Amino acid sequence: MEGAEQKDFKENTFTMKNRFRALSVILPDNTELSMTVGFEDRGQDVLKQLCEFLDSSRLPLFGLSVVKDDQPLFLDLEQKLSLYLPKSWRKNTSKERVTLSLKVQYFIKNVEVILDSEARKLYYAELKGKVLRSECFEQEGLYFQLAAYGLQADLGDYKEHNFAYFSAQGFFPFWIVQKHGNDYILKHTPALHRELKGMSSSEAALLFIQESFTLSDVPLTIYRLTKEKNKRQGCVLIGVASTGLQISEVLNGQQQSVCDLPWPSIHSITFQGRKFEIRADGLHEKKLVLYSLSVLHAKNLLKHISSSHQLHLSMKPLVTRLRGKKGRHREMYITDGADLNTYDSDDELPPMKLLLDRVQKQTTGSSECRNVTGSDASNGFCCLEMSVDEPEEMSVDDPEDVLRLIELVEGVSVDGPLFLPISH
Repeated sequence: MEGAEQKDFKENTFTMKNRFRALSVILPDNTELSMTVGFEDRGQDVLKQLCEFLDSSRLPLFGLSVVKDDQPLFLDLEQKLSLYLPKSWRKNTSKERVTLSLKVQYFIKNVEVILDSEARKLYYAELKGKVLRSECFEQEGLYFQLAAYGLQADLGDYKEHNFAYFSAQGFFPFWIVQKHGNDYILKHTPALHRELKGMSSSEAALLFIQESFTLSDVPLTIYRLTKEKNKRQGCVLIGVASTGLQISEVLNGQQQSVCDLPWPSIHSITFQGRKFEIRADGLHEKKLVLYSLSVLHAKNLLKHISSSHQLHLSMKPLVTRLRGKKGRHREMYITDGADLNTYDSDDELPPMKLLLDRVQKQTTGSSECRNVTGSDASNGFCCLEMSVDEPEEMSVDDPEDVLRLIELVEGVSVDGPLFLPISH
């Protein structure tokens, strides 16, 4: 090889090497995938590659999470990965594994249909993992019923065995195993499993999801904040749920509930720098002032709250319609919306893809986000105003009503999931 050609070859090799990066993605079922992504890739590019790998057309309600400042942080899928990952990764000098997690970002109760089976399995796996970490001590009996649903979903009908056919730690939180012991659980749980004979795995998974929502610490995403700006003490947890916010405090290592704030009770949420302020009915002096770990965490939390609130509003009319269809149960499916003629029948559900694909960066309507940046970007001020009087519900008896609904909730920020809401 000539000298000039050899030089060009080395330069091209160097350029190609620095154009791509390696990272791992952990799925809700604890499967770990090794991926190669472009240096300029955004979160949505990683999610698209995951869909292709999993042979899934879409991953509804999921987001990509990274641990930053010792706290999980959802990525803005429209931003570059390099904003969230270590400098060593950006410089391609990292010798340590860089890991992202695929997690449910928006929890919705009573999920009867998700676009494909793979997405449904991952949603179920996420909730199963959260149940194993749940600590609702006053609902101890519910964990046994959830274990029975989980066994039916994972193993099918009960079969007589001369040995323990499941691990207690795989279906019960540690505190229950510690309290009752393996022998007690392995002796009494099979009787509950046996009662579910004939139930399909998908139905058992659906019941598991529905019942898990009655555990207050399961269907929500937790953010950790502090009462004082420069102190890690006084930890306050904000849980973002589909119905509103749950506020709790950590005292002497124990988590204690402070209050629940349904969406209609919240008047406004603002942050300036790391200062985070919530004004709502049910709070002492009508407001709560907290501090996030960083400006990035504050922005991430505000966007998550705004998106969850808008998603809640946008689904209400569809939930109303589905409630009206109770008693006329039938198997229902959603396609990718390419052939809208399939929705001419009144028995079919409207194409939710039309609703949730209209994603924009800023929310509109009853939830508004305004950015007013001063001389220092880190001191930017942002306000989220929540409507106490929620919009009047619309009927969605035909696709034209869905299109009008889209116009009202055009600003839903859900990062493109395709999802069917069910009444709750």
